[in-house]
This record gives sequence, structure tokens and C-alpha cells, in this order.
Amino acid sequence: MKTRLLSDTKTAILEPIGAVSSLQDALDFVSSGYGYNSNKILLRAEQLPPEFFELQTCFAGEFIQKLVNYRFYIAGVFGEVEVFSESFREYVGEARRGRQFRSFATEDEAILWLETQ
Repeated sequence: MKTRLLSDTKTAILEPIGAVSSLQDALDFVSSGYGYNSNKILLRAEQLPPEFFELQTCFAGEFIQKLVNYRFYIAGVFGEVEVFSESFREYVGEARRGRQFRSFATEDEAILWLETQ
């Protein structure tokens, strides 16, 4: 997976180019983070695979945990969560208070949080 830095931010924030497709992509973020000297990632719902939103697959938990283990800060932009399953809405609700992984309704909110980490 390829990554790039967001433009027009106060700090270096990584984003994927295209879609996340596997757990290996988390380690690709780590590698890119070291290259860009950044430990902040912005993930948008439309860039994540369907497995991310199905908690029984454990994709979301494993993907995020890999990044947290390397001390990355991850902001997920999920917009209106009513379109997701009840269990994923609960997951997003808990993540709104997370220390290293937080969920947001808007990209602007996510970037503001990442810039303060």
C-alpha cells in the first residue's frame, strides 16, 4: 500500500493512497511513518475494506492494534454512523474517547485532534 502526507496540516499526517486491503497495510503505514517521520494516520471509511466494519472478522481490532503497538495515533473518519451495524456503532462510540485511536464524524475534527498529538 502506498501512503502520502496530507497537505495543509500543521504536522505530518499520513493517509493511504487508495484503499486499505489487508492487515499488512498496517505495517506498511509503520514503514512509511518512519520514512516521513510521522506517527499520525488519517483513515476514511471509504478507504477501508468491508471486513473492517464487520467486527466478527477481527480486522479492525488487529489493524488498529498493530499501529497502536508502534505508538501511532489513528483518526478514523466515519461520518454518520447510522449506516453501520449496531456493534460497529458501539465500537466507534468507544473510540470517540480513545487515547491512540479515535473516531470522528468529520475530517476537520480528525485533523485537529491529530495535530495536537
